[in-house]
Amino acid sequence: MAVSATPGTNSPADIVLGVLNGYNNAAVTASLYLEEATIPMDCVIGGIRAYAETAGSGSGNTVLDVLKNGSTIWSTAANRPTLLGTDTGDFASTAPDITAINEGDRIALQVASIPATTGHARVFMTICLENPAGLNFMGAGSSRSSLV
Repeated sequence: MAVSATPGTNSPADIVLGVLNGYNNAAVTASLYLEEATIPMDCVIGGIRAYAETAGSGSGNTVLDVLKNGSTIWSTAANRPTLLGTDTGDFASTAPDITAINEGDRIALQVASIPATTGHARVFMTICLENPAGLNFMGAGSSRSSLV
């Protein structure tokens, strides 16, 4: 059964080709890469989730970014995954403006900025890579590709 997608947060499981996960145990720093990969297939970015277990300190936010070939996928910086420096839990974000990924594109999950004193710790970020046509891959005889 497919789960209805909320842009920028969830993906229906039956069209996901793979996921890209990033993680850092220690307090994150600005420009830290949580993960980098070269994508082996044409796909689209679907759900994006980010979470921090340990709060940062100081004024400001921890802001994460997804880079496609070195450039952000959000045209409005304020739409990137953001968590108030003293909060923990899920990062707020909206759907990205650029979602199409071509075979060979480089995708990076990066920390864009941190609160004034210390960034969050135990930061997780996951993006779903979906079938570009939105076709169901759960049927018999289908092939699935995964990055994890």
